[in-house]
Amino acid sequence: MSDYRDSALKDFTKFYFKTGRLDYQGKATDDLSFRVRLAFNKDATTGVDSTQTAVEYAFLTHKMSDMFSLSVGKVNSDIGGFEGATSGADLYLTSQFYTLKGPNGDLATRAATAAGTGHNIGTTDLLYMTGVKGTFTFADQNITLLATDEATPVRASGVAAEQNSSLMGAIWRGAFMDKAFMTNLSYHTMNGPADGDKHQLMAAGVMWNANPWMFSADYLMSEFKEDASGDKDTVTSIVAKFAYSGWEKWTPRLEFQTSEEKIEIGGTATNKFIGYGAVLEYKPYTDTNFRYHLAYNNVKEEPETGDDITSQEIVLGARLMADFLK
Repeated sequence: MSDYRDSALKDFTKFYFKTGRLDYQGKATDDLSFRVRLAFNKDATTGVDSTQTAVEYAFLTHKMSDMFSLSVGKVNSDIGGFEGATSGADLYLTSQFYTLKGPNGDLATRAATAAGTGHNIGTTDLLYMTGVKGTFTFADQNITLLATDEATPVRASGVAAEQNSSLMGAIWRGAFMDKAFMTNLSYHTMNGPADGDKHQLMAAGVMWNANPWMFSADYLMSEFKEDASGDKDTVTSIVAKFAYSGWEKWTPRLEFQTSEEKIEIGGTATNKFIGYGAVLEYKPYTDTNFRYHLAYNNVKEEPETGDDITSQEIVLGARLMADFLK
């Protein structure tokens, strides 16, 4: 159920599939594995890579040594810090960096549309990408380098068949203190729609996860620089989550995010967002990955001009993760 105030969006109440996936993983040899994951709640739109949006993963991984593995196919881009690394089934309150949406709909700096407005891209545009990904692993540290196709909404030029540049990324994930303290740093860049335009996306996150306490925080930034004018559109977000798992069947969690959209291209404006949420998860069985969840989110948009816009959301649902081939 979602309720909006002073927004262009309409209130709604509905039953729906937030996440629905079929995930198949296996090994051809001890060093050669593969994975295919289909989302049956996504459409059949075909992207640059000739796969449907519903195909989230379709890759093989060759473990070439104890320190290096190579993945080829449709993989996770590792964008967006710990927020981006969280399963969509476990996301309730999301940042403007993640969706580029607010209580009034798409942000002004959203990925380019047919009308030519907006420029920024976020996690949902880049989460699953097709290309090549190399990961170096040593002493609880992972360094990943990747090169993939461009994001479909903002190709540098031409139609899908003429895709001619790449999204490039570098990610460092570290674990310390017996993996109780973790870090997540990433940088991704991609050409824009005109020669010389540039997208840059950066994330810096930390997590403390030592039972029964969990705390995570991310700083996220999406920047688009227009070469012709030298102006930039940026979206920045700070995301924080706190959870307690000391009870056998109940897990409460508090969530907070604050974002800023700064517009320079074609005019200047600064829009701010602040959101908070509370989540309660209930697991009736200790030996089965099944839960019920109740979440409440409240987000306020403070545009540079005009009245504040607010949204409230209540989500009541259930999640099951199981091996259906048993």
